[in-house]
Amino acid sequence: MSLAIAVGIVLVVLAGYGSPANGGLSAGNERGSGTHPASLTPAPSPPGQIPLGVFTPAEATSWAAVAAFGQQAGQSVRYVVAYLGPENPFPEQLGQEAADHGAEMVLQLQPTMTLGQVAAGDYDGYLSTLAAAVCAYNYPVILSWAPEANANQWASPQTPIADYRASWAHVMSQFRQCHDVTWMDTINRTYPGAPPTSEYVVPGVGMYGIDAYYEFAGDTFDSVVGTTLAQIRAVTNKPVMISETGIGPAAGQARSLPGLIQGVRANHLAGLIYFDVNQGNTSPTQQNWALTPASTQLLRESLAN
Repeated sequence: MSLAIAVGIVLVVLAGYGSPANGGLSAGNERGSGTHPASLTPAPSPPGQIPLGVFTPAEATSWAAVAAFGQQAGQSVRYVVAYLGPENPFPEQLGQEAADHGAEMVLQLQPTMTLGQVAAGDYDGYLSTLAAAVCAYNYPVILSWAPEANANQWASPQTPIADYRASWAHVMSQFRQCHDVTWMDTINRTYPGAPPTSEYVVPGVGMYGIDAYYEFAGDTFDSVVGTTLAQIRAVTNKPVMISETGIGPAAGQARSLPGLIQGVRANHLAGLIYFDVNQGNTSPTQQNWALTPASTQLLRESLAN
């Protein structure tokens, strides 16, 4: 599923966040050595535990929904996601809640102009403001730029590879002073007619994310994630996580959840972020992804095994 489908929900719920904090320009390509109180720094997950993340619209106003997801899953939430465009300042409230609960924010940065314009500096006003806020935040954060560009995002009909790479280099340069950023290149699952995944692997990032949804009956980890994962690992040894996923009614949550968790574990992925949102059932790409109570129990049992 494309992140753009979710943007209407996201931009509304993020509108209530506070203004960016003041501070110097931020961050480079790899995580640095920022110092934080040990209790507030996200700790490595226990051996054998899959780092779990979530997006829920309710996170904009309260951490309760994030905490509830973790309680139902039987482990603390490691990652919490926010989708940001220039209408959205740095989510200070969410960031403070994440820090207080030992979690890490994943900020998916979604441009509102072509990537060629971004590379030329036309987006720098927003980027410099956001960079200042990220640096002032002073806790680890994962940043992802122009997610799912291989899925006809950010340009029509297809984002030019040269513009994609140039925009990445330019955006990363705006955050060069920050020491607590990990850059994640978020790639949409491959599909018939999609450009080669390898073309969207960019230098300098610390990890890769795959956005992939279970939309149809018969979907499995191998068919939804496996091909794209293999294509990424053919060209880089950086860590890979499932950066956005959901299982719709058509695919069968109860049937598919154990296989999803087994696939993450068997392939030694760096984490799993679940898109816990009801988008209705109007099309394969807009379903009710929210976990049912029965599916939540299956998630808990699968994570514990």
